[in-house]
Amino acid sequence: MRNSLLFLTLLALPLGSLMAQDKRPNIVLILADDLGYSDLGSYGSEIPTPNLDRLAQEGIRFREFYNNSICAPTRASLLTGQYQHRAGVGYFSFDLGLPAYQGFINQESLTLAEVLKESGYRTLTAGKWHVSKTGTSTPEQRGFEYVWPTSNRDANSGAPTFGTPRTDAAGYPVPADLQTNQITNNALTFIEETAGKGKPFFLYLAHTAPHWPLVALPQDIERFKGAYSQGWEVLRQERLKRQLLLGIRSEQQTIAPAAADIYEWDRLSFDEQQAWSRKMEVYAAMVYRLDQGVGELYQKLAEKGELENTVIFFLSDNGAPAEDLQNWHRGASKNSHTVGTTGSYESQSKNWSYLSNTPFRAFKDDMYEGGINTPFIAWYPKSIPSNRIKQGTGHIIDLAPTIYELAKAPYPTSFAGVQPHALPGKSLLPVLFSNTEQVARSEPLFWERAGNRAVRQGSWKLVSTWPSRDWELYNLSLDPGETDNIAKEQPAVVTQLTAAYYQWAEKNGVVDFALLEQVEPKSMQEFRRSKTQDVSNRKKL
Repeated sequence: MRNSLLFLTLLALPLGSLMAQDKRPNIVLILADDLGYSDLGSYGSEIPTPNLDRLAQEGIRFREFYNNSICAPTRASLLTGQYQHRAGVGYFSFDLGLPAYQGFINQESLTLAEVLKESGYRTLTAGKWHVSKTGTSTPEQRGFEYVWPTSNRDANSGAPTFGTPRTDAAGYPVPADLQTNQITNNALTFIEETAGKGKPFFLYLAHTAPHWPLVALPQDIERFKGAYSQGWEVLRQERLKRQLLLGIRSEQQTIAPAAADIYEWDRLSFDEQQAWSRKMEVYAAMVYRLDQGVGELYQKLAEKGELENTVIFFLSDNGAPAEDLQNWHRGASKNSHTVGTTGSYESQSKNWSYLSNTPFRAFKDDMYEGGINTPFIAWYPKSIPSNRIKQGTGHIIDLAPTIYELAKAPYPTSFAGVQPHALPGKSLLPVLFSNTEQVARSEPLFWERAGNRAVRQGSWKLVSTWPSRDWELYNLSLDPGETDNIAKEQPAVVTQLTAAYYQWAEKNGVVDFALLEQVEPKSMQEFRRSKTQDVSNRKKL
């Protein structure tokens, strides 16, 4: 009799309610663009990021989580779980004439959306794509059902506005046209359309903020007026103190010194200080607005009754950048208005990125920690304990196996007539759900981008910076600032990791960059040159 009553009760429920009784979690993957390691309050920043800090305090932060040092290769690995060369984006979103360097995701590298859609998820994306060429490997072709923006040009753009936005009288974008707001609003619309419809959803929310050119809302910039008048050296020391208090770093660990071409703030003129301060005020406003969008997402999930059944991951695609737009990308000729407006073409440059990447060495596109170590937050109240900081040593290739395990989504052995590449990463769930401190691996982690190379195994990290072919070795457990090259003292370790690197390179189609440099686009050659400021400029200030 009891079973009969239960059956009749279930029949009376709407079909959507029946399907929702045992639904799998929604998964939200948020990617920032060019955000430095210490640019969130929960990683030591003075920039107020209350919404991301809330996720950090209610979830887990990693001290070590690795990307591929630059946007397109990171996105290829993030979306597929493959090393970037294996996915076809070994260099950037340019075709250099080899399968590992074709500049768009190949068919053998399945995207998160393809696998999750096959498993019954709704798949949504809003923001920057940057891993396709016109008509090839677009989001719609790679498993996403809800897509914004729909134009190939806009989807592969890093600019903070699309097209010609509306502006106020002073040239600042109106709130509705600021790209961060557009990305957020489209994601909210997608959630509104899909939540509670009987299927879990996967949202890939790929922001362009705080990537240059520096453009923000005037009311957001005003919030930071005068906040950066002390300069990068003083503010870096303040971030270092906060990182100690937060537990992001320990007092015994090394801190990277300033590069030789970082300007000395006190030697700048008053007008120069004002100009540099303004840049960082706008950058901080961009980070602040991104965080406000995360707050809106949180509220939308709560309104739809989906919050407690949603997993949220947050990270950045690379470290803060060193490129100087005044000396690259025709920046001087493009810069026609006050920084922060749509007519400006400015970057925070290496000086402020030195602050953003606290406590690490170097910048975007480099294989030192400042280029590849990203803030990483994981939030899921059902299973992730609150306010934990772990070593982690995760990598973007680990997110695919993590997400598939969360979603109970089998990874196909055959898909659309092709045999997918095996996944090289490890699930993060043992670290997220238990007392495990970091990911257990039997193999090292590897990097290569435009001749810059690195290997990480245990505490050892091997680094080589193009055009040098010499290897440097660091013990990151003691020296995360990478201040003491001990390659000569540990030749056996260098030999072992070098051999492992070449085996990995052969398996993944990596070629000697000296061969590719001959076909490297001129714009990227200029990009690499733009990262080096003239040391003589510093001496003249």
